[in-house]
Amino acid sequence: MKKFEFQLEKLLSYKGQILDSEMMTLAVLNNQLSEEQERLHKLRMEREECGAECENKMLERTTPATCRMYGHYAEHLKEQILHTQRTIEGLTVQIDRQVELIKKLKMETKSLETLKTARYDEYKKEDLKAAELQIEEFVSTSKIMRKVV
Repeated sequence: MKKFEFQLEKLLSYKGQILDSEMMTLAVLNNQLSEEQERLHKLRMEREECGAECENKMLERTTPATCRMYGHYAEHLKEQILHTQRTIEGLTVQIDRQVELIKKLKMETKSLETLKTARYDEYKKEDLKAAELQIEEFVSTSKIMRKVV
Protein backbone atom coordinates (compact mmCIF):
# COMPACT_ATOMS: atom_id res chain seq x y z
CA MET A 1 0.00 0.00 0.00
CA LYS A 2 1.14 3.54 -0.65
CA LYS A 3 2.71 5.68 2.05
CA PHE A 4 0.39 7.89 4.17
CA GLU A 5 0.25 11.46 2.90
CA PHE A 6 -1.64 14.25 4.61
CA GLN A 7 -2.63 16.72 1.92
CA LEU A 8 -2.72 19.64 4.33
CA GLU A 9 0.76 18.93 5.75
CA LYS A 10 2.20 22.14 4.26
CA LEU A 11 -0.60 24.18 5.79
CA LEU A 12 -0.08 22.49 9.15
CA SER A 13 3.65 23.18 8.96
CA TYR A 14 3.01 26.80 7.97
CA LYS A 15 0.56 27.29 10.85
CA GLY A 16 3.12 25.76 13.21
CA GLN A 17 5.78 28.19 12.03
CA ILE A 18 3.44 31.14 12.45
CA LEU A 19 2.52 29.90 15.93
CA ASP A 20 6.20 29.65 16.88
CA SER A 21 6.81 33.15 15.53
CA GLU A 22 3.87 34.59 17.47
CA MET A 23 5.03 32.82 20.63
CA MET A 24 8.42 34.50 20.21
CA THR A 25 6.68 37.85 19.79
CA LEU A 26 4.76 37.20 23.01
CA ALA A 27 8.01 36.35 24.80
CA VAL A 28 9.55 39.63 23.60
CA LEU A 29 6.49 41.58 24.78
CA ASN A 30 6.60 39.86 28.17
CA ASN A 31 10.29 40.70 28.45
CA GLN A 32 9.60 44.35 27.61
CA LEU A 33 6.80 44.43 30.17
CA SER A 34 9.09 43.00 32.82
CA GLU A 35 11.76 45.61 32.03
CA GLU A 36 9.24 48.46 32.18
CA GLN A 37 7.86 47.20 35.50
CA GLU A 38 11.38 47.08 36.89
CA ARG A 39 12.00 50.61 35.58
CA LEU A 40 8.78 51.82 37.23
CA HIS A 41 9.83 50.26 40.52
CA LYS A 42 13.24 51.98 40.34
CA LEU A 43 11.65 55.34 39.49
CA ARG A 44 9.28 55.09 42.45
CA MET A 45 12.17 54.22 44.76
CA GLU A 46 14.17 57.15 43.37
CA ARG A 47 11.20 59.49 43.94
CA GLU A 48 10.95 58.35 47.55
CA GLU A 49 14.69 58.87 48.05
CA CYS A 50 14.44 62.33 46.48
CA GLY A 51 11.60 63.27 48.83
CA ALA A 52 13.52 62.05 51.85
CA GLU A 53 16.68 63.85 50.73
CA CYS A 54 14.72 67.07 50.16
CA GLU A 55 13.25 66.86 53.66
CA ASN A 56 16.72 66.37 55.11
CA LYS A 57 18.00 69.42 53.23
CA MET A 58 15.03 71.46 54.48
CA LEU A 59 15.92 70.56 58.06
CA GLU A 60 19.49 71.69 57.39
CA ARG A 61 18.23 75.10 56.28
CA THR A 62 18.88 75.01 52.60
CA THR A 63 18.59 77.69 49.92
CA PRO A 64 15.50 78.28 47.78
CA ALA A 65 17.48 77.28 44.69
CA THR A 66 18.13 73.84 46.17
CA CYS A 67 14.43 73.46 46.99
CA ARG A 68 13.52 74.39 43.41
CA MET A 69 16.06 71.89 42.11
CA TYR A 70 14.50 69.10 44.18
CA GLY A 71 11.04 70.24 43.10
CA HIS A 72 11.99 70.12 39.41
CA TYR A 73 13.65 66.76 39.84
CA ALA A 74 10.58 65.37 41.65
CA GLU A 75 8.36 66.66 38.82
CA HIS A 76 10.67 65.05 36.27
CA LEU A 77 10.45 61.73 38.12
CA LYS A 78 6.66 62.04 38.28
CA GLU A 79 6.52 62.53 34.48
CA GLN A 80 8.84 59.56 33.98
CA ILE A 81 6.61 57.41 36.20
CA LEU A 82 3.48 58.44 34.29
CA HIS A 83 5.18 57.74 30.97
CA THR A 84 6.33 54.33 32.19
CA GLN A 85 2.83 53.52 33.45
CA ARG A 86 1.37 54.39 30.04
CA THR A 87 4.00 52.20 28.38
CA ILE A 88 3.09 49.33 30.71
CA GLU A 89 -0.60 49.77 29.91
CA GLY A 90 0.18 49.72 26.17
CA LEU A 91 2.30 46.61 26.52
CA THR A 92 -0.45 44.92 28.52
CA VAL A 93 -2.94 45.62 25.72
CA GLN A 94 -0.47 44.28 23.14
CA ILE A 95 0.10 41.15 25.23
CA ASP A 96 -3.64 40.57 25.52
CA ARG A 97 -4.03 40.86 21.73
CA GLN A 98 -1.07 38.55 21.21
CA VAL A 99 -2.51 35.96 23.59
CA GLU A 100 -5.81 36.01 21.68
CA LEU A 101 -3.96 35.59 18.38
CA ILE A 102 -1.98 32.67 19.79
CA LYS A 103 -5.17 31.04 21.08
CA LYS A 104 -6.70 31.33 17.62
CA LEU A 105 -3.60 29.89 15.96
CA LYS A 106 -3.43 27.04 18.46
CA MET A 107 -7.05 26.17 17.76
CA GLU A 108 -6.40 26.16 14.02
CA THR A 109 -3.29 24.04 14.45
CA LYS A 110 -5.06 21.65 16.80
CA SER A 111 -7.96 21.21 14.37
CA LEU A 112 -5.51 20.42 11.57
CA GLU A 113 -3.69 17.93 13.80
CA THR A 114 -7.01 16.31 14.73
CA LEU A 115 -7.91 16.06 11.06
CA LYS A 116 -4.51 14.52 10.31
CA THR A 117 -4.99 11.94 13.07
CA ALA A 118 -8.46 11.06 11.79
CA ARG A 119 -7.17 10.66 8.24
CA TYR A 120 -4.28 8.53 9.46
CA ASP A 121 -6.71 6.28 11.36
CA GLU A 122 -8.77 5.90 8.16
CA TYR A 123 -5.59 5.07 6.25
CA LYS A 124 -4.68 2.39 8.82
CA LYS A 125 -8.19 0.86 8.60
CA GLU A 126 -8.02 0.76 4.81
CA ASP A 127 -4.58 -0.82 4.99
CA LEU A 128 -5.86 -3.41 7.47
CA LYS A 129 -8.85 -4.21 5.23
CA ALA A 130 -6.57 -4.57 2.21
CA ALA A 131 -4.32 -6.92 4.18
CA GLU A 132 -7.34 -8.97 5.30
CA LEU A 133 -8.57 -9.22 1.71
CA GLN A 134 -5.14 -10.32 0.56
CA ILE A 135 -5.00 -13.02 3.24
CA GLU A 136 -8.54 -14.12 2.40
CA GLU A 137 -7.65 -14.40 -1.29
CA PHE A 138 -4.53 -16.35 -0.44
CA VAL A 139 -6.46 -18.78 1.77
CA SER A 140 -9.23 -19.29 -0.79
CA THR A 141 -6.69 -19.71 -3.60
CA SER A 142 -4.74 -22.28 -1.60
CA LYS A 143 -7.97 -24.23 -0.86
CA ILE A 144 -8.83 -24.23 -4.53
CA MET A 145 -5.32 -25.35 -5.41
CA ARG A 146 -5.55 -28.26 -2.91
CA LYS A 147 -8.84 -29.41 -4.39
CA VAL A 148 -7.42 -29.27 -7.89
CA VAL A 149 -4.32 -31.27 -7.00
